[in-house]
Amino acid sequence: MKRTVFKITVFFLILSLFLPTLAGCARESDDEMLAIAEAQLEKTAKVNALCFGEGLTPMEEGGYPVSGYVEATSASRAAFGVQTVAEIKSLISEVYTDAASAAIDQAVFHPVQVDGSYASYSRYFDAVDDDEIHLMIKKDYVPLTVGTVSYANLRLIAHDRTRAAILVDVTVTDGIDTRTDKDVLFRLRFENEAWKYDTLTYSSIR
Repeated sequence: MKRTVFKITVFFLILSLFLPTLAGCARESDDEMLAIAEAQLEKTAKVNALCFGEGLTPMEEGGYPVSGYVEATSASRAAFGVQTVAEIKSLISEVYTDAASAAIDQAVFHPVQVDGSYASYSRYFDAVDDDEIHLMIKKDYVPLTVGTVSYANLRLIAHDRTRAAILVDVTVTDGIDTRTDKDVLFRLRFENEAWKYDTLTYSSIR
């Protein structure tokens, strides 16, 4: 009996030491993780352009009338693959973690009031008329980022089952000036059964 208890105790002791090792093992190889990081990074560029860059194109004439806003063109909505604010948020959540998505949501979709006056406005909102949704854009919105962003020389520096970190060379050009920032650190997290960026990846020539 004592020998049986001893064996069971030893078994659970070994198991308790072994499980943390298993938990720390990566689910993908380094090459697989790097490929995932690269694919998701390219997708964040589209989201960044939509939320922080030039974004959707406003209709010059016509469209649904809302003070201070103008309806987005169908061509620009098709180019980004979105028709509503909900679809923009869905696009964001595909590549960014919940925490990063919440930061973008606050910056893009929520007005800021200071002493009772608006310091900033929502960039996009849905106007609904007879069950028809019109995706509206703030007329005088100034993009936070300007220029085309490209990523190169991705290097995986660490990853386990839930977290990863990469270094990237980020180049931004606006057709006149070009700037490259080397060894920019981006972090990813495995969340909701997918790898997503926990670091906002936008950059600007400004």
